[in-house]
Amino acid sequence: MKDSVGIGIIGLGGISIVHEAGYQSDSRAMIVAMCDTDLELAKSKAKLYDAKSYTDFNDLIKDPEVDIVDITLPHKLHYKVAKAAIENGKNVIVEKPMTMTYKEAEALIEISKEKKVKFTVAENTRFVKLYRAVEDMLKENRIGEIWQVRTLIAGSEVERLSDPNNWIRKKERGGGIIIDAGVHTFYLFRWLFGGVKSIRAFLWNRIKGNDVEDNAIMLGTLKNGAQFEAQLSDTAQSPWTERLEIYGSKGVIIGDQLSDPPLKIYNGPMDDEGQAISGIEYNPAGWKAISIMDEVKDFVGVVIEDRVSCVKPEDAAYAVKVAELAYKNSSYLSEIDD
Repeated sequence: MKDSVGIGIIGLGGISIVHEAGYQSDSRAMIVAMCDTDLELAKSKAKLYDAKSYTDFNDLIKDPEVDIVDITLPHKLHYKVAKAAIENGKNVIVEKPMTMTYKEAEALIEISKEKKVKFTVAENTRFVKLYRAVEDMLKENRIGEIWQVRTLIAGSEVERLSDPNNWIRKKERGGGIIIDAGVHTFYLFRWLFGGVKSIRAFLWNRIKGNDVEDNAIMLGTLKNGAQFEAQLSDTAQSPWTERLEIYGSKGVIIGDQLSDPPLKIYNGPMDDEGQAISGIEYNPAGWKAISIMDEVKDFVGVVIEDRVSCVKPEDAAYAVKVAELAYKNSSYLSEIDD
């Protein structure tokens, strides 16, 4: 068993910075290789860690010092690069969504089993302290039978959506808020409520000139029988936030990263004040980055300690499956003539 691992990061956009911070905070991880099609960016990033720089992901994958390949590329490239890394015997963590299709996701899972490598998805939802506290509350049956669930993921991608050269606004490169952010919600539904039974999506496009949806509302039924409403927005002019409302037969749980305190429980209609849940820090500027750093550090432990990741690739693949169904059952709303 090794006591440290070499990290190779492929794709050096904004999210890779947080991944790097996670590895830097773990003494067992060493960033040894950086890859991007932008040669100068790859060199400048590699210099920070005294690492090697590459412009071809195949060269990084073949580097014997790389134990973990971390893929933070545009969504459309996830399958191709992850497949190549796994087939070369590398342990792989790939940003969400795992792939663009459920069929591709299933293929990666099978290949990783055949090659006997560690494989997971960078699904930070599992490492958000608020959601972990909610999991404990549900296990304790604090609010009884679950009747209704509402979620919100919101923040601003207006700058990138307004850039004609940015991949996020192009469907052929994997853009669209449902495949980008909706998979977080679908993973959460699988984790806490057993999954989705039915779904219908309504789409909006606020930033004109794009061929992807930047806002969506999804309605449906969960496996546990509860109804749900899930809202996604890439045009909210606020810090990135996530909100979770769970309505049960005995009470209500409300979690919101922009509220102080972030997590409360209301024990029935006469509980006007509610009870704040301790241990959940109010940190609008940092909660998301902390959960992302924790996810990559956990995968370092998975590889070194030879254990199973709490983010099962099957659950991340399921999120892609639900996203496919949401797109299949989606529509832009028709306008009413005056």
